[in-house]
Amino acid sequence: MKNLVVLVMMVLGLCVLASCGGGGGGAAAVPGNTVRGVASKGIIRNGTVKVYAVNPDGSRGGLLSETTTDASGAYRAGIGSYQGAVLVEVSGSYTDEATGATLAVAADAPLRAALDRVEGEVALAVTPLTELAVQQGEDPASHRLSLSQIAANNAAVSALFQVDIVGTMPADPLAASPSAAQGQKEYALVLAAFSKLMQAKAESLPALIAELKGGIGADNRMAAPLLSQFSGALAAFAASAANQTGVADVSATGLINIGGGTRSLSIALSGSRSLLSVVDLRITLPAGVTVKSDALGNLPAGVLGGVAQNVLAAGVLTPATPGSPGTVRIGVESAAGFAAGALLVLQYDAASGVHPLAADFAPLLLEAFDLQQAPLGGLGLSVTLN
Repeated sequence: MKNLVVLVMMVLGLCVLASCGGGGGGAAAVPGNTVRGVASKGIIRNGTVKVYAVNPDGSRGGLLSETTTDASGAYRAGIGSYQGAVLVEVSGSYTDEATGATLAVAADAPLRAALDRVEGEVALAVTPLTELAVQQGEDPASHRLSLSQIAANNAAVSALFQVDIVGTMPADPLAASPSAAQGQKEYALVLAAFSKLMQAKAESLPALIAELKGGIGADNRMAAPLLSQFSGALAAFAASAANQTGVADVSATGLINIGGGTRSLSIALSGSRSLLSVVDLRITLPAGVTVKSDALGNLPAGVLGGVAQNVLAAGVLTPATPGSPGTVRIGVESAAGFAAGALLVLQYDAASGVHPLAADFAPLLLEAFDLQQAPLGGLGLSVTLN
């Protein structure tokens, strides 16, 4: 049980770890409410950044701030006392990851990113993926955004491509970045895959984004032929000499699940009339299923949910190896006690075409204790797919 306490304490530090994917580079601080981030389709250096208000009807409002990106693609824009939805537009040149050529994001077809509210300082990357999210919520005729869907569209594209498109700042895939977090490197690889696919299809960036938009179904899954092409482009760049991220095999990352999306399962406990203080359990991950984790295997905030008030839950991922499946060990603890029944919800990622059954997760109860720290037997675990 001591191991379980350590496990729970590890989660308490996640709020600190969650900031590791950010970073606004060397851009200077500005007073008031601020939007900062990195602009990349390859890194956009010395690019033009414009931050606009978004009107209540979803149309683009007045210009709040204009600035430029620095040598690392970072920008920081002060917007004064304005608090509300924003639309950021970026144009400028970048080095194409597939060819090494200098290409441009035109001022009349900028990359965009949207947030439903800015208050204080917020992070907002601007990339082809944020542009895709904007287009997903944009009326094609009026170009008005659905304010109520901005966050949902950002989340949907993040789930589809297995990166936090807004809060993670992509690294430069063409330059070694020892201090970059894993998520920043994976984001960079996804953006480089755009270049590989543009090269293979002889398409422009706007044309490829439009094709991707058309290939995403109502279930937020990518059409199989397009997914195969994108996955092939991603693997090709990762294996190429141009890739300087240090991640050469995407099959060992969450990027293997691009196109599949995030799903969830509910875990319930039965067989006890006593209040419980501790439950220690393990979930086996079927082939093609992964769970998001940090570099130490700890599950970040949001992966575990649905726990009762005054109950702590934490999890650690053991990745799959050639000889054994991946597993997630989960600890649930409460000083006040909790009753049997619905225990928690686990978010997981499934590769496209993978449809596991509840039984495939093989839930195993390792130990359980009542409020007097006496072990409890005869309990059962069940899994329901949501």
